[in-house]
Amino acid sequence: MIAILFMLCTMVCFVLFIAALLKTVYRKELALESRVEHYFGKEEKIQRKTEKRESGSFHPLLRKYWGMGIEQVSKTFARKDRKKLDMLLHEAGYGNRSAVEFRLIQLLLSISGGFLTYLLMVPVTDGNASMTLVLALGVVFLFYRYPLFYLAKKKTQRVKIIDMEMSDFFDMVSLLLEAGVGLEGAIKNVCVRKSGPLADEFSQALDEMKRGKSRREAFYNLKKRVPSDYFQSVMMSIIQADHLGIGMSKVIKNITARIREQRRERAREQAMKAPVKMLIPMVLFIFPPLFIIILGPMVVKIVVDGFG
Repeated sequence: MIAILFMLCTMVCFVLFIAALLKTVYRKELALESRVEHYFGKEEKIQRKTEKRESGSFHPLLRKYWGMGIEQVSKTFARKDRKKLDMLLHEAGYGNRSAVEFRLIQLLLSISGGFLTYLLMVPVTDGNASMTLVLALGVVFLFYRYPLFYLAKKKTQRVKIIDMEMSDFFDMVSLLLEAGVGLEGAIKNVCVRKSGPLADEFSQALDEMKRGKSRREAFYNLKKRVPSDYFQSVMMSIIQADHLGIGMSKVIKNITARIREQRRERAREQAMKAPVKMLIPMVLFIFPPLFIIILGPMVVKIVVDGFG
């Protein structure tokens, strides 16, 4: 047991040391990015990241081997699985990362984690090769599956943020429409002044319109990209209103009222679930101390004096 705790402490210290080292090395770049974001806004930061990604931030030798690894993974990566992973990456907010790169990161994490576990467990298990190999394979499987679990978690969090931001976002769009601004102009102004995943998705839809897609196609693609039932119903209403030629100002206003009503209904639903969720902690942690406090003195008296 002590050996396992020592191994875990060693791994945690190693990870913290690497993180501190990387933060120290890239301290100037991090400070520059934070200042650029503060003074120039989100668009300049995205542009700088894109330029840095295109120019390559790795050493030429590392970039060479990274490209070789991507080429090898791309040969063995099925197109169907690649499409699913691309969709999952976009839904989790990592649309700038390709599925092949993510799969290569998975393989590198699993292989390095298994190798490090094997090296750390060899002196602990006293030469028991089978046990060491089983532990190493378990770590390999864990490190391979954890990135997918992380993406699913980030996807759920991103959907919750989008659901929470919809009411304020469409409120601002409705105000701009009533002021006489067009739909694209209103959405663009809100996206510039408001950050978050919802603004990023609408910015991507506006970019698709600039590249020649119609408003209906861009909104339909936007509806497919965001895995939220509430958001998809809202976008379907906007697409139908645009197809039928209904005034967008009135439609967006009604959509905002419906979104707020849905939020109230979800809050009522969560409030009704609260007593059921509180039952298990009450049974496990509240009732036993109460029974001890109330019945404890009587039990002690019975043990000492008896029933007489």
